[in-house]
Amino acid sequence: MLKANDVLIEITRPVIDEMFDFLRGSGFFVILTDRDGCILNITGDDEIVSQARKINIIEGAFMDEKSIGTNSMGIAIIGDCPMQITAEEHFVSALHKWTCSAAPIHDLSGDIIGILNLTGTREHSHLHTLGLAVSAVNAVESRLKNSDIQKQLHNSNEFAFAMMNSLSYGMFAINLHDDILWVNDMACRAINIRRSRLINQPVSDFFPEWSKVKQTILLEKPYVDEEAQFTISGLKDKYLFNSFLIKTKEKEILGFLLTFREFSRVMKTVNKYAGHSTRYTFDDYVGSSPKTKALIKYSKTVAKSSSPILITGESGTGKEIIAQSIHNASNYCDAAFIAINCGAISESLIESELFGYVEGAFTGARKGGRPGKFELANNGTLFLDEIGEMPVNMQVKLLRALQEKAVFRVGSDTPVPVNVRIIAATNKILEIEVKKGNFRLDLFYRLNVVEIKVPPLRERKEDIVPLVHFFLKKKAAKYEKTIPELDDYAISLLTGYDWPGNIRELENLIEKVVIFNGKMSPDFLIHQSVQEETGLPLPSFTEVPETWNLDEIERNTITKALVSFDKNISKVAASLGISRNTLYLKMKKYNIK
Repeated sequence: MLKANDVLIEITRPVIDEMFDFLRGSGFFVILTDRDGCILNITGDDEIVSQARKINIIEGAFMDEKSIGTNSMGIAIIGDCPMQITAEEHFVSALHKWTCSAAPIHDLSGDIIGILNLTGTREHSHLHTLGLAVSAVNAVESRLKNSDIQKQLHNSNEFAFAMMNSLSYGMFAINLHDDILWVNDMACRAINIRRSRLINQPVSDFFPEWSKVKQTILLEKPYVDEEAQFTISGLKDKYLFNSFLIKTKEKEILGFLLTFREFSRVMKTVNKYAGHSTRYTFDDYVGSSPKTKALIKYSKTVAKSSSPILITGESGTGKEIIAQSIHNASNYCDAAFIAINCGAISESLIESELFGYVEGAFTGARKGGRPGKFELANNGTLFLDEIGEMPVNMQVKLLRALQEKAVFRVGSDTPVPVNVRIIAATNKILEIEVKKGNFRLDLFYRLNVVEIKVPPLRERKEDIVPLVHFFLKKKAAKYEKTIPELDDYAISLLTGYDWPGNIRELENLIEKVVIFNGKMSPDFLIHQSVQEETGLPLPSFTEVPETWNLDEIERNTITKALVSFDKNISKVAASLGISRNTLYLKMKKYNIK
């Protein structure tokens, strides 16, 4: 019982002690009971308390009306009001020599949680005694309210601290004198420093930009996602900073908040949701021919190294699938995979795409600048597709970045350290391009540390049938159609064709088969050379032309899509099920302006 009323005892103890100091030697003592009338505490002069104990007024005894009849504490419980009982008004004769003044104690909900009682000899009976009991109860109830407020504040602070410490970015709370008042756990982890070294220290000791930041936000200008660094020994990482004023409801400035996130973590998140991630692994490279097995085995072996890789092969053989698979099997798999098509970007833009730029570097440069592909790929993989198309003047700058492991943003002379694994790909024979003067020999040797040659489909025809079934299932799911069944004659035509467009050409053909609901064999879509190579007669179809030109079909399809979507490249690419870069390449191929 006493344990259940620890809070009540704790709250009333200071009030009772203060009352006793006032009543000392007066012949009165103080009784505290719980809501049921059970005595929790007796405080008074030793002599008067000893007399009370002789008539069983002790801790644990019950003073409710049911237990001892009429008394001030019992009636205060029943009536929920202050009550004074004197002499013979008590039911028990042993209490006739006492006068008792009791008042109920209420919690914040208005429920009785205890009784405070003043007991003395009957000669000292006075209404002021009851008033003193009521005043003491008011003091107790006031302490209860304050205690509840303090508890709410404590809980609110705990919740606030828990929320602040669960944030994924660092946070400093700074007072008007520019001293750090509080930091969250993430801040300590992000900059690898103990909280005790930061608290009550000037923020400018760690963040030299603070004076500019403070001036900006005091003018109520935004300071959002600005790049800067800490001046902490051994800390070279860049961070994105945000800062805000802390104000009261009356708009009085109390201090400042400074938040920051590691630039690399921000870039990783951006890359994840901007599509700069990989979806292919070696399991996605369909085929079981000896050459395909050898290709996968060799690629898995070199994936664990950090050496640059050059992937060569004809267009449409799946070089990017190999590149993504290597990334996912490497030690760089937790970071970004950034791809750039060196042949799809104009010569004037490729430098800023690769290396980024600072604010004001050129007309139209975005405020705050922009990181390039190298920075986005930091600690990850940079895939340089169609590297053979890169302009010679850019090859010099690329070679410098690879040698120094640092890049210079356009318009800046400050090096930005980068750690990237380079994978390049080309459908050209770079040795020939070197002889022609189109590709630098030193860059060729820098990239060609490990070469992976992807064989064309005509050299691994055992993969055609598995690929056909794979694409039939994939395209049928895409268009929500039944998977078509191809007869032996159609399969013989497919396996007999040389596929100059390799896997990409096969995939496009199978997509057309699915669109036609499989009612026609795919042979009507294959070039006349099939007959020449296989010796098989081509069946005639009344519902389609006698010959088909795949390039013409593709060109017309792209042209119609551009018109339908008012030349919106993103929408056209999405409708055709290809990437923007692939669309640009096809437009370039067919001279579509």
